Amino acid sequence: MTLFSCSKGDSGYKLSGTFINTSYLEQSKIKLLQNISFYSTEITFEKDSILFSNGFETGKLAYSQKGNQYILKEAYQNNGILKNMVLEATSDTTFMLHDTEYTTASTPSVFTKSNTTFESALAKKVIDGSYELLYPERLKNTPVTFSAFTITGLPDYNRYNLCYSGDCMQMITDTINSISLSRPDGHTAIFGWQNGPKQTIELYRISDPIPDSKGGQRITQKAFILKKTGK
Repeated sequence: MTLFSCSKGDSGYKLSGTFINTSYLEQSKIKLLQNISFYSTEITFEKDSILFSNGFETGKLAYSQKGNQYILKEAYQNNGILKNMVLEATSDTTFMLHDTEYTTASTPSVFTKSNTTFESALAKKVIDGSYELLYPERLKNTPVTFSAFTITGLPDYNRYNLCYSGDCMQMITDTINSISLSRPDGHTAIFGWQNGPKQTIELYRISDPIPDSKGGQRITQKAFILKKTGK
């Protein structure tokens, strides 16, 4: 008697829900965000299409499925030619996006199913947590918390948003990350930020916008240094 086994690969994993780019998240702790190449940060599956976001725009792509491969139709252009992109399911909750021709990275991007948005996951990865101010000196040891786009303890500011895509990436000429801090009255200012030594984060003020120009702003002075005190 011959026995036949059945595996998920025969009919393919049926992906549903929202997935976020965990390859990007892993790189975000060791690279400047502007140096991370990606096609999409978040992908949501519908019946016969996907919704994708890259941080500054969203789009919808039709797909066909064959086994564990999802063929995304006309996903990108290469030398003026619209091309498909392959998405390969590796489980019900993970897939690889074969986007290396687009990103020029050496490996495909890995996505994982998530109940939170990509922006929330990125904030949790790179900045959310408890801190003490080291600078300015007059505020030294003041406790500060970043959590879910909310700031407590930092003078004048109560909200933040990380910049990882779009026009905000072009604002600062210096090689540094960008973050927008908002006051209770709604006024928003862009700061440069980077990881410093010994579990610190450094925030820098930047020059005023150049009239009739997008970008060209430079770091002018140190604004805050915060030292991590907990998770």
